[in-house]
Amino acid sequence: MRSLRRVPRLGEAVFDDYTMLRCSFYYRHVYDLLGRTAVFVPFSAVPGLPLRRMFDSDQVFIRSDTNYKLFPAGVHAITELGHWLETYDQYRDELVVVSEVVTFEREYRCFCRDGRFVCGSSYPIEPYLPVPDHVRCFAETAAARLLAHGCTMVTVDLGVGSDGVLRLVELGGVNSWGIYGSDVTDFIAAMEAEALARADM
Repeated sequence: MRSLRRVPRLGEAVFDDYTMLRCSFYYRHVYDLLGRTAVFVPFSAVPGLPLRRMFDSDQVFIRSDTNYKLFPAGVHAITELGHWLETYDQYRDELVVVSEVVTFEREYRCFCRDGRFVCGSSYPIEPYLPVPDHVRCFAETAAARLLAHGCTMVTVDLGVGSDGVLRLVELGGVNSWGIYGSDVTDFIAAMEAEALARADM
């Protein structure tokens, strides 16, 4: 993943623009689809934040800004953050996302090309289920917003909360994420079409 970031042309060759897939880039285009409050801060700043007051909760969700995970994303009790932060202190200068905790009852992974749904399924727990039409539309909305920035191939992860609300979980690359129950034939056809389109550019 680091090599893909250091050599932009290599990243382009596999359709995954890891700079564009940083949360700090794409959140500005899809923030309203997150359905939760999220802020960016340096990793080292987390201990000094009034997290309880910010999120009105005893827990927060923390993830890396980068698409490739520098450390495991997860929910943390605010009172127990100290030890966890020390464990990953080598990333103290990296940007992180701190957000309110949302519980997802079901999640879906959708692969999109040119802002259109290609294939997808529920994940990560089997049995993998088909993606409902309204989830497809939501995924296409998110994917389409990155088209103007040249992101033609993207993975859109969505979750249905315990309140029944559909929310964007995250956007990612198409080469580095599992396809779970997606139709492999449709996935390969989209990748081939994208490769041919880029070869003609």
